[in-house]
Amino acid sequence: MKKKILFFGTPEIAVPSLKAIAALEDYEIVGVGVFPDRKVGRKQILTPCPVKAAALELELPVFEIDSKAELKALFQAVPCDLAIVIAFGLIFPPSVLRTPPLGVVNVHFSLLPEHRGASPVQAAILKGQTQTGITWQRMVKALDAGDILWQTTHDIHNQNTRQVWEDFSHFTAEAFPAFLNAYTQAQITPQVQNENEATFCGKYEKSDGYLDYRTQDAATIYNAWLAFTPWPGVSFNTTLGQMKLLEISLEALADSVPITCANDTTLWIKTAQIPGKGPQPFSALLNRETNLLI
Repeated sequence: MKKKILFFGTPEIAVPSLKAIAALEDYEIVGVGVFPDRKVGRKQILTPCPVKAAALELELPVFEIDSKAELKALFQAVPCDLAIVIAFGLIFPPSVLRTPPLGVVNVHFSLLPEHRGASPVQAAILKGQTQTGITWQRMVKALDAGDILWQTTHDIHNQNTRQVWEDFSHFTAEAFPAFLNAYTQAQITPQVQNENEATFCGKYEKSDGYLDYRTQDAATIYNAWLAFTPWPGVSFNTTLGQMKLLEISLEALADSVPITCANDTTLWIKTAQIPGKGPQPFSALLNRETNLLI
């Protein structure tokens, strides 16, 4: 008999896993939980999230969830053996976590117990880590504190957040068949997380991308540039306004210009963007405004 699964997710990173699970013969997705359509863009057009769009394309039942009460009602109305959660920003109450016989499994983009919280990929890159990973954990009330069921480790050296999300979305999807077979057949021994090793990360703000080369060294700025791509980006305050850094490196690039940062370190800037203008070579901006950096 097929195992029945409720799937919850929002962004594009959850879509490959939804498609991978939907293609498996021994499992049936009996419902996909998503947030209601949100207004997007300048015209504020109601737009479904990527997971909802994919679920409709796959002709899967879609349930819009916007509160804990609606979440509880869904679990009561649609029985399942297991729930899968990938990047779904709603806290699951204990009563819901106890409902499926196989529990609720959350996929988190770090090697737990490291980087519990909302922005694990950005946190790892900001820290200068060259490796992090993906954790399947049994969801509990405490944030990302459930028993570890499955982990995979991956290289993230010189990758930005957009690239890591893209890679991890596919790594997760590729691992799901083996994980589900092992988990549903009780071939996995859950591992309790070591609370003494737990670290935490929150949500980042636009202001986190405002950097200062006079007080921050080149490596710190470069890691922030990687971590904050695609959002919020990083910028320096200049005489022409907040200048967004588009192409930078710790080594010389063709047509790049070096600047001296804190601790006598060097950052190479190739392209940048000032308010109201398109991307430009940094050298051209310096020619226009000799005392650009402040």
